[in-house]
Amino acid sequence: MHMSLDALTERLVRENDEFRRLFEKHRNFEAQLEKLNARLVLNDEERFEAINLKKQKLALKDRMAAIARELVPRARHSI
Repeated sequence: MHMSLDALTERLVRENDEFRRLFEKHRNFEAQLEKLNARLVLNDEERFEAINLKKQKLALKDRMAAIARELVPRARHSI
């Protein structure tokens, strides 16, 4: 039986401290990025901040995916 991505994410947020911390950080970065993107014009500092937020979000997403890959075989067996 395959878990949906949302179900797996919910489970990892509940059961894995590192994943939960990364997930919350990712959401925080997303909110900051949305604030910047809502502006019509960004100055150089804000553009640099947006680029850094995107890079950090990607790094977090990569780590969360790695955690999910490590735990998926165990998750499938315990459903």
